[in-house]
Amino acid sequence: MEFPKSRINEVQRGKKKASYNQKEIYDILDSTEICHIAFLIEGRAMVQPINFGRFEDKIYLHGSLRNRMTQAIIDNELVSLNVMILDAMKLTRSAYHHSVNYRSVNIFGRSLELHDPNEKLKGLAAIINHFVPNRWEHCRPPNEKELLATRVVEIQIETASAKIAQGDSKDNKSDLSLPYWAGVLPVRQKIGTPIPAKDLDKDLATPQHILDFLNQKK
Repeated sequence: MEFPKSRINEVQRGKKKASYNQKEIYDILDSTEICHIAFLIEGRAMVQPINFGRFEDKIYLHGSLRNRMTQAIIDNELVSLNVMILDAMKLTRSAYHHSVNYRSVNIFGRSLELHDPNEKLKGLAAIINHFVPNRWEHCRPPNEKELLATRVVEIQIETASAKIAQGDSKDNKSDLSLPYWAGVLPVRQKIGTPIPAKDLDKDLATPQHILDFLNQKK
């Protein structure tokens, strides 16, 4: 399935790098924990990073009841957010052609504040499981007081596009004989060895869902 091109989501520069494939877009979303979301405060454009979760065609965000970012996107209803994964830095003989390999997604949707406790829990579970799969089943769920103090926002994905750049560094033919190093520096996020909390019961071993997550990230 592909998102149809429109005035909102069609990539204008570097169209050969564009993708509208839903699976490819969702795979990129699911490969990073942080999105950057745009919103307006008193007419001023602002951008904020925030962790998120995805379930099917919906994205979930959370914050306190006084969080101005969540309030702004609820008030405006229409939402735009972005994720970007840096895969490599491309160094060339000329300063002009330095570039990067990356996977980027722009999401355009419509926001809705959730009030039903069961719907809020569903959204929060999506966020927690986005950190580490199956984590929601291995921690205490929010109690009534915590749930009342937490705002959960659902974003229905209406359309989206991806922009993906891969490949080697490229120089002008006239620069190939220059005595400057050129090439690709791969970039990769690494998940380290789990560090138990200082106050954790010494008999509690690292659970299997975390070990599975570490193996997945290798």
